[in-house]
Amino acid sequence: MRTTTWLVVLLSLAAISGAQAQRRFRIGPTYSSLSLDDLSGSSHSFSAFGGSAALITGDDGETGLTITRYNDLSTDQGIRRLTLFALDSYYYPVGTRGVVAPFAQTDLGLARVTEVDSLCLVVVSCSANATATSQLALAFGIGVRANLGQAAVATIAGRFLEVPGSQIQALEAVANASIAFGAVRKGAFLEGTVGPAASFLIPVSGALRARAPFVGARFRRETKQAGTLGLEIDFAPLKITAGCPSTGCDENAILFAPGYEKSVRPAWGRLYGELGFLLGGVYSQGPDRGMVEGAHGGLGADFYGGPLMWNVNGRLLWLQRNSGENVFGVQVGVSLSPRIRGPAAAH
Repeated sequence: MRTTTWLVVLLSLAAISGAQAQRRFRIGPTYSSLSLDDLSGSSHSFSAFGGSAALITGDDGETGLTITRYNDLSTDQGIRRLTLFALDSYYYPVGTRGVVAPFAQTDLGLARVTEVDSLCLVVVSCSANATATSQLALAFGIGVRANLGQAAVATIAGRFLEVPGSQIQALEAVANASIAFGAVRKGAFLEGTVGPAASFLIPVSGALRARAPFVGARFRRETKQAGTLGLEIDFAPLKITAGCPSTGCDENAILFAPGYEKSVRPAWGRLYGELGFLLGGVYSQGPDRGMVEGAHGGLGADFYGGPLMWNVNGRLLWLQRNSGENVFGVQVGVSLSPRIRGPAAAH
């Protein structure tokens, strides 16, 4: 996934505004392209088809259901098939009403997986037992929605997808074209914004280090309560400094860091403290491949400058690796986005 390209597109689209109301329900086909690493670290591409339906449930949210069939995900001439039934949650910091709207997406689903190693196929009794098993599936990522009048919607998203207990930990691009119908959604829209972010990691303890600065996108949404909802998604190039495996020392991960922000608002902008959980999706081969979990917390400040808003922040990251090792680091970053006026501003 070309992360920097995604972020430039997101920032450009977030600056486009529109007052076009949207119908509540949409349904249509999906197409996805999935990149999956084999045991040697080589990447293989696969395609899949499915269908999706979604309902706008609030000023900044949409809930949907997607069914996708992956007929062939084998990287070693074996058998690997997947049927995914996913419950989708879309978070729109700028709402869904404009001509275009960026979103963050999380998915929880039921995966029906058929997976047989290529060596097993030479044994007749082994291949005969290639039955599907039911497993949990998790995914998260970012995307853009385009509203084509009130009757049509198109979305494109990039996400990390994992089916624990299988060899499916991958990056995926998903496109959807939908027909929209039903009542028009109207609500009290509070402001939101999104823009590109860059940061570097200062290691504190543990065997993981950053190979390069992180790049990503920072979402922010005002609420009617005293707090603010924030989210940052980063591409994290990492390296293992101890116990390096035979598959290599380098790892690539997508960090998903939602947080609750409590703030004060001086005349120049906003000063806040943030606390939230942290998910890391490691899609490259290595001992951490799959999902790692943790938490984050720290301080940040927004500085207003005309139509733009600069953000600087520092936060402590905690991740627990698949080996059980706890990794700590300090992430210091900066981001730029269209300015937001505060909780009193409503559309």
